[in-house]
Amino acid sequence: MARAWVARSKDDPKKWTTFWYDPDGKQRQKTFATKARADDQRKRKEQELDAGTYLDDRLGKQPVAAVWEQWTNQRKLTNSTKKQYRSILNTTIEPFFKARSIVSLKVADIEQWLLWMERDRNLSARTRRQRFSFFSGMMDWAVVNEIIGRNPCKKVKGAGSRAKEIREHKSKGRRLTTREVLAMLEACPPRYRAMLWLMAGCGLRLGEAMAVSRDQIDFKAESLRVDFQITEDGETESGKNSALQRRHIKARDEEEPGRIVPLPPNVAFELRRHIKNHGVWGPERLLFPNVTRTGYLYASYFYPKIWLVALDKGGVTYCKAHSLRHYYGSRLLYAGVPENDVADWMGHSCTDVLREHYHYIFEGAEQRGRAAIATMLTPGADDPDDPTDTSEVA
Repeated sequence: MARAWVARSKDDPKKWTTFWYDPDGKQRQKTFATKARADDQRKRKEQELDAGTYLDDRLGKQPVAAVWEQWTNQRKLTNSTKKQYRSILNTTIEPFFKARSIVSLKVADIEQWLLWMERDRNLSARTRRQRFSFFSGMMDWAVVNEIIGRNPCKKVKGAGSRAKEIREHKSKGRRLTTREVLAMLEACPPRYRAMLWLMAGCGLRLGEAMAVSRDQIDFKAESLRVDFQITEDGETESGKNSALQRRHIKARDEEEPGRIVPLPPNVAFELRRHIKNHGVWGPERLLFPNVTRTGYLYASYFYPKIWLVALDKGGVTYCKAHSLRHYYGSRLLYAGVPENDVADWMGHSCTDVLREHYHYIFEGAEQRGRAAIATMLTPGADDPDDPTDTSEVA
């Protein structure tokens, strides 16, 4: 029995219909205006069946947005990540691709989309690269699930490169001075001042600082355990929005202890003073609950009521709260702390991230290296306490 054949359409004798059996044995059909086009379809379906690359035309006709939603729904995602994917769909996928079918996308379409995100949406290189990566992942999933036959993102050159992102970061990077940081800390509302100290003096992310509890602080060992964060991952009764919850930091199992960060004396002093003046809250003994002490602190409250107040009263030009974390990393590197230690304390898996964000420190390394050797290799420069000095052997 033939797997594909052509016959006149029963509904319109002037048209021709291609019939074929799909891999599941179900009969499919499609009608064309000419016999030549119908025969081309027959040949194409026979080739797909022979090569094992058969695709259901109906699946490929789905809008890009519909496949994106299928891709996100079949993945195990936190509520915050689901919100992020929904935002990407609403702001950069549906507005550009509209009702386009996923099978119709070509390399040129993806390139135009990237250009549109840059020129029309003014998205940073980092954001564009991230969204392209997500989109390509969705297209890979569509290939595996036989919705489309190939992923056009694979042939887009340079879209996944970090080079442009790094160049852009270099040109727009905001570096806080110690004077600016101290001015912000002094101007911050007292109830949350110690939280900014943790961000600038221990390199904590905002969510990590919000989640700090008394149990994470070891004043005697002069260390801080960072293993929790406040996120909008919680479930609400309506299911429409995400509630705040305190959970283990992302990509870390609850059995793992988290990272241990050195606790500087000045930060420890501020934490002691905060605990004395404001106490702790709840069974988790949190240091920084919301202002009414009835729950966790929302970022939507932090930015206008705490962060912007600190910037305004401190006379500091606007920057993101994450700038305090960058200040911490840059100060450590300037002080000569090994890159591996800095990466560990900041929760990075490798030192590449440091070189990307703190390029201005590494760029002058050659000159500093020459100066260091020139200073050391001079008469009277020997350090009697140098542990590497092995000139005296017992």
